[in-house]
Amino acid sequence: MNKFYSIICVLLLIPGWCVAEEEKEATIIADSWVMVPKAGHEDQFEAAIKEHMAMRAEKGDSRQWHTYVPITGDNLNHYVVRSCCAEWAEQDSYREWSRQNTIEHFNDTVHPHVQSYSHNFSEINRKSSNWGDDVKANYVGVTHYKVKMGSGRQMNKSIKEMSALAKDNNWPHHWSWSYPVAGSFTVNLAIPFENYAAMAPLEENFYDFIVKTLKSEKKARKVFDDFTGAVESANYQIYRHRKDLSMSAEED
Repeated sequence: MNKFYSIICVLLLIPGWCVAEEEKEATIIADSWVMVPKAGHEDQFEAAIKEHMAMRAEKGDSRQWHTYVPITGDNLNHYVVRSCCAEWAEQDSYREWSRQNTIEHFNDTVHPHVQSYSHNFSEINRKSSNWGDDVKANYVGVTHYKVKMGSGRQMNKSIKEMSALAKDNNWPHHWSWSYPVAGSFTVNLAIPFENYAAMAPLEENFYDFIVKTLKSEKKARKVFDDFTGAVESANYQIYRHRKDLSMSAEED
């Protein structure tokens, strides 16, 4: 975990929000940009993004950048451009590579069509996630959980417990937990979908799966109560993967 994030955890007296000390593996991050095109520039923006992605691939970019657009909610005019997964220690050299090889092209092609940007890193909780190379994430449902102040330890414990139950007992689905570095105390849960049909309610939902696994509805309720007790609010959004605007442009 980076020093800045560790200091924040200490200052706010929520050490449970930080990754446990026994987790020695390097922290993996996702790098995300949110871009809002200028009004009337959507077509030019998309053409510029496509050209820029092709340039990055030609230059031998070590990261795969993917573009997502929201399909739910009332804020549909933005694009999320994201790469995953790298270590913090790799960020300095990658930033320098980008400065030398890609920034000028971006400023000349994409930037003239952008109204606003926002940027953040997210730390991926690999131990509690289940996201393999075979995942078909044509759509991604993302739940943003805002965590109650002082409830970071409880949240981390709940995530670890629920994910262990799912992984150890072969819950047949994929998911990923991540922690945005900047902003309010938030945990993101991402669920991949191959298509709209995959979004239909499951025959056995996760609560029923936990009841069956623990052989007790009372124990299952406690697992969920511990999690929801740490949540101040939640917001759900579905994104579509724009493969035509990503570095891998193959369509399924």
